[in-house]
Formats: sequence, C-alpha cells, structure tokens
Amino acid sequence: MDTAGPIFATAAMEAYVFADDLKSSTPTTGYALRYSLLPPSGLYDYSAQTQAYAGEVWLTVQDTYTLAADSNRMTVYTDTVSPLPGNLLIGDSNGLDVDIDLSNAALLSGAGYEITGLDDQFNSIYQANMTLRDDSGYNQALLPCLDAGCGSTATLNLLYLIYLDKGDGTASLFFNSADTRALLYQITNSYDEDPQYGGFDNRQSYYVAPVPVPATLWLFVSGLLMLGSRLRRFRG
Repeated sequence: MDTAGPIFATAAMEAYVFADDLKSSTPTTGYALRYSLLPPSGLYDYSAQTQAYAGEVWLTVQDTYTLAADSNRMTVYTDTVSPLPGNLLIGDSNGLDVDIDLSNAALLSGAGYEITGLDDQFNSIYQANMTLRDDSGYNQALLPCLDAGCGSTATLNLLYLIYLDKGDGTASLFFNSADTRALLYQITNSYDEDPQYGGFDNRQSYYVAPVPVPATLWLFVSGLLMLGSRLRRFRG
C-alpha cells in the first residue's frame, strides 16, 4: 500500500490517500485513516475497566463504493494499540486486522452493528447491518454461542466520514470535522451470570474523542452496581 501525506486532519484523526496494486490498470484507491485513542479506551469486564488502551487505530476505506452489491468492505487495524488487544473473534488469526462488510444502509448512515446470540430459550438472535469476516473473508468472525444467554456484538462508527449516494449506483466519501461521536469501534462477548457456572462480559472499546460526562458517569455507576452485586453473592 502506497500513501502520501495526510490530506485531512482533526485533533483525533488523519487521512492518507492510498492505492493498492499500482501496477494494475484499475488500482483500488481510498483512504487510510489514523485515529488517536483517548480514555476510556480499553478492555472491560462488566463495565469495569481492567486494562487501558493507548496508541492508535487505523481504518482503511475506499473513496467510492458500488451500491449494487450492498456489501462495502473496510478494515479495522488495532495492531498499533498498546498493550496489544486480545482476540475476541473466531476464525481470525489474531483479531488485530478485522475485515468488515457494511450494508449500503450502514455505509450511508455512517454506523454499523452486528449482534448474534442465544436467548434464555435457546432461540437464535441475529441482527446486523454489517458483518465481521474471518481470515477467509467469507465467514462470520463473531464468536458463536454455545449456551442460552450468551451473545457477541460489534459496532463501527465512521467517525468524521460521510458517504453520499451519487444517484448513479455509487457512494462517495466526504469528510465531516463536525462529527461529535466518540466511539469508533467496539466488540463484546458476554454470557449471563449463572449461579453454578458464573458469567463474563468482555468488551474492547476504542474511543477517539472525549466521552460526554453522562456516559463516563454511567460506566462508573454500572461498575459500582456490578461490584455490589458480586459482593452480595459472595457474602450470601
């Protein structure tokens, strides 16, 4: 991948033009976006931060997508995050370079999500307007559920980016420095607590802008509530 100097920048993001396979007659062109991480980025367990993340996250996108396919590929890179994040995916060698297919609706709205799981009655849950892909590029990478009450979710917000439908079957990228969202990318694996086996809620969150006070306060309060619940079970 060949890049030039940044052509767009905010306090949290720089955009670099890139082109793959310049020897090709039709190289893929787009942008490599570097987002600087800010608190409360990190690894969480039941809303309590167990490890803070620093460094940066990269996102590669095309400058133009063809809407006919209703599948728009981009890639999140977390290999420059410190400390190096663990792998919460399946079929992915390290979970550090995640290919994501956004639907047209997700692309044009600037936000995508994928939810998979099993409810308490073992009914399958799947809601999505994007799909995380494994190393093969075809299979879903979110961890599958093996028991009732488990689930995995992923969220991607295209911070400082806007894709507009040109009316000719394509969507083109524009930059939006006025974007006020904070969360860039998040992935969660969870399992409801069970009296016999316990549970877990592992979440990797990547923030690139200051979190509003109410959101920060909620993380703190929810952590206290979970701690109180654990103490009551322990004492009981």
